[in-house]
Amino acid sequence: MVTFGGKTKAIIHSGALLNIKFMTTPFLRRILLASIILSFCVQGASAQTLDQIRNSGLYYYGIGEGPNLFTARNQARASLSESISVRIKSEFEHVTQETNDDIDSYTTGVVSSYSTAVLGRQEERVLREEPGHVEVLVFITRKSMEELFRQREQLIRDFIRQASRAAEDRRIADALRYYYWALVLTRSHPDNHKLRHVFEGSEDEPMMMGLYDRINRIFSFIRMDIRTITEAETPFRRNIHLNITYRDQPVQDLDYSYWVGDGYSAMVTARDGMGIALLEGEFARGADNLRLRIEYQYDNKAHLEPEVKAMMESVVVPYFARAEKRIALSDASLSPVKPAAEVALNVIAPEDAVEIIDTRAMAYHTYQQTINQVVNAIRTGNHQAVKKHFTPEGFEMYQKLIASGRAMILDHHLDTLRMMRVGNETMVRSVPMLFSYHHNRHRFIENVVFDFNEEHKISSLSFSLGEVAINDILRRPETFGSDEEKYLLIRFMENYKTAFALKRIDYLEAIFDENALIIVGNVVKRASEPLENVAGMYGSLTSEEVEYIRLSKSEYMERLRRNFSRNEFINIHFEDNQVRKTQRDDKIYGIQIAQHYHSSTYADKGYLFLMIDLNDSLNPRIYVRTWQPEKNPDGSIYGLEDFRF
Repeated sequence: MVTFGGKTKAIIHSGALLNIKFMTTPFLRRILLASIILSFCVQGASAQTLDQIRNSGLYYYGIGEGPNLFTARNQARASLSESISVRIKSEFEHVTQETNDDIDSYTTGVVSSYSTAVLGRQEERVLREEPGHVEVLVFITRKSMEELFRQREQLIRDFIRQASRAAEDRRIADALRYYYWALVLTRSHPDNHKLRHVFEGSEDEPMMMGLYDRINRIFSFIRMDIRTITEAETPFRRNIHLNITYRDQPVQDLDYSYWVGDGYSAMVTARDGMGIALLEGEFARGADNLRLRIEYQYDNKAHLEPEVKAMMESVVVPYFARAEKRIALSDASLSPVKPAAEVALNVIAPEDAVEIIDTRAMAYHTYQQTINQVVNAIRTGNHQAVKKHFTPEGFEMYQKLIASGRAMILDHHLDTLRMMRVGNETMVRSVPMLFSYHHNRHRFIENVVFDFNEEHKISSLSFSLGEVAINDILRRPETFGSDEEKYLLIRFMENYKTAFALKRIDYLEAIFDENALIIVGNVVKRASEPLENVAGMYGSLTSEEVEYIRLSKSEYMERLRRNFSRNEFINIHFEDNQVRKTQRDDKIYGIQIAQHYHSSTYADKGYLFLMIDLNDSLNPRIYVRTWQPEKNPDGSIYGLEDFRF
C-alpha cells in the first residue's frame, strides 16, 4: 500500500507486470516511475547477490520459502545450518566413532551450538515477497565462521588454563569441570584433530588427547577413604565420614553423589578433604560397600557457558568410567554416635602478632567448654541451651545459619580445632558441618568459624576460606602486612562471603562506603567519561572497553534486599582469589575473585573485584566493587591497576 496526500491506493506488481490504478500529476508520475525503476534495480541486485553467493565459494547460505516472512526466515536458517553441516561433517567422523553417534545428527548438534553466534553475523535478503508467498536468503561469510571457530578455540584454551590452576590448588571440582567443558568444546571444533596445546609438565601434544589424559589423571589421583562410620537407631542410619585427597593432599572441593538403594543421592560438595555419605533404613543395614560417583559434567551449571550448554543438549557427550568409586564397608572402623563428644582445641600463633593462650589458662578451658556445648547442641537440636554463650547478634546468626535444623556436625578433625587471638577477637577455626536446604537437593560442606569477644561470648559465625586461599595470604612477605593484618583480611573475606548466606544486609550496609563505586554490567565499550574522585581514593577507570551500570550504595542495597527476600538460600563459592596491596603505606587491598553464586532461584558465575580499606580494623570499608560476567579481552579482570590513587 502506498499513501499520497492522505489517500491510499494499491500498487500491485509481479515480475514485469505492473497494474497502476492511480495517477494524477506529472510530479507524482515521476515519483512512481522512480519507484518502479528502483524496484527492478533491487530485484537485479538480489539476483546478482544470490549468484555471487552461490558461485564464489566465500559464503555459507540457505534459502527458505513460506507463507510469511517468519516461516521463510526459519526455513532459510535451517538450510544455512545444513549448508555449514555438509561442509564440516567430515571433520567429526573419528569423534562420533567413540560414542557410536550418527555423524549427521552429531554435526547438526555441533552447528546448533554455534547458532546464536551465527545469527548475530548472518545477513538476510528477501528475494520475493508476494501475498501468501515469501522467499528469503540468509548467508554468512566463511571468514565470519572461521572467526567463530577461532573464538571457540580461545574459550577452550581459557578453560584449560583455569583447570590447570584449579588442579594446582586442589580445587578438583573446578579442575574437572573446566577440563571436561574444554573437551566438549574441542569435540565441536572442525579442527579438533589438529588443535594442539602445551599442557603443564608436557610438550606440545594433541589437545583432545591431552584433555582425556588430564581428566583420567585427576580421577586416578583422587582417593576416597572411610575415616569413621557412626550408626544410630530409630530410624537406623549410617553416617559414613570420608577423607578425600588428591595427590595425597586434602582436596579443596569435590562434588559427588552416592548410591542410596534406588538411585543416587543429591550432590554433595566436599571441602578441605572432608566428605560424608548418609545411608538410611534397610539399605543401610545391608550395604557392604559404598558406591560413589564423582561429578565432572556439571550440566546443571552449563547455562553459565551457553556454548557448552548447547553442545550438551545436542550431542552424546563423553563418559568417564573412572568417575565411579567403590569402597568396602566391612573393614571400616565403626563408632556409635556420641552426642556429647569432647573437642580439644589446638592453640596456635602464626607469629608474634597473635597472642598465645596457655592451655592451662582459664580462658582456654572456657572456649573449649563453650565449643563442646555448641557442638552438642547442634547434634541434639537443643539450641536454646547454648543461647547464654552468644551475644544477641551472634545468636541471631547462629539461628539463621544452624538452628534451622539444616546443619549437621561432621566427625572430622574436631580434635585439631585451632584457637587464636587476633586483636580483640578470639577465633576458633573451624568446625566442619554439612548444610542442606528444603527446596534444593544440593548439600555442601563448610568449615564454620566462631568468633569470641572479650567477654568470652560468641559474637559472630562465618564460613571459612579454603586452606589454599588462607595460606596464600599468610605466606605473603612482611611488606604485604603484619600477621594481624593478614588475619584481619582473611576474616573480612570470610565475613563478606557469609553475609550473603545469612542475608546480613546490615553488615553489608556497614562495610560499603557511602560514596562507594559499585559497578555491574558488561564489557563492551570504552567509558565515555571518567568516574569522579571518591574520598580521594581514585581518579578514573583506565581499563579498556567497558560499559558499566553504576549503582549508588542505596540502589545496590535495595537490589540486595529484593534478592534476599526471594531466595531461601544463597551460597557463594570463591573459585580463585588474588589479593594485592597498594604501593602506599595505607592498608588498602585489592581482592580479585572468581565467584560462583548459587541461590534457590538463580545461579551465575562472574569476576568480582573489591577495593577495601583496613586502616581501621574494626570498621573496614569497601570503596570499589565491580562485577563482570566475563574476563577482559586480554584475559584480565578489573584490579588495583585500573584505578588511580
